[in-house]
Amino acid sequence: MTRWLLIWVGCLAAGLGTAEAQGGKKSGASSPAALVSACTSATFSGAEMTCSCSANAPAGSVWGSGPYTTDSDICTAARHAGVIGGQGGTVSLIAKPGQDSYAGSFSNGIETSSWGNYGQSYAFIGAKPLHNTNLPACGTIPSGVDEYQCYCPENPSLGSVWGDGPYTADSNICAAATHNGLIDAEGGDVTVLRVRGLARYNGSESFGVTTGDWGTYAESIIFDWNR
Repeated sequence: MTRWLLIWVGCLAAGLGTAEAQGGKKSGASSPAALVSACTSATFSGAEMTCSCSANAPAGSVWGSGPYTTDSDICTAARHAGVIGGQGGTVSLIAKPGQDSYAGSFSNGIETSSWGNYGQSYAFIGAKPLHNTNLPACGTIPSGVDEYQCYCPENPSLGSVWGDGPYTADSNICAAATHNGLIDAEGGDVTVLRVRGLARYNGSESFGVTTGDWGTYAESIIFDWNR
């Protein structure tokens, strides 16, 4: 019985060696990558989704700059967001609330379109904040402008800021946005709104930024978190 057992073990080892020589796995076995479905242009639905984009996938229509409308082409939006390049790859999406408006922008060689109200959005997990290259760099809100869009670069230079939201209108926008938790060291695009001034501004420490106290100031700034 021992001899037959040894013969059977030897045959099994030979069979495994043949399988390894043919690719290291049995015929018909699928790799983990094959289990990820290809991204389609169909409307994204659900809470979270992972799919794959082929190399040099044809560009489709995209609205927004992250989040994107759920009917935006996933692979084109993924290239705009910088989570993949022309070589394609696997992307993960997460559902976001609908927005009152979606601003188009040019990023990573992809230009997206603007849109109005849309009921559902998605964003890419792991995507860094985009910088709309059509926007000016943030400093302070320009005189006479009530709504101002600008971008803070990565590791922005943080100037002086007074208040803890609202902030005085002469406060450095990137410093105020960081203090407000709207951006971090990666920077990002912000929308600043000019509002009425306050009789008193109290400074505080938040997200590593310390703001100053101030008395009466004629105008304030706040941030539009929906942009």
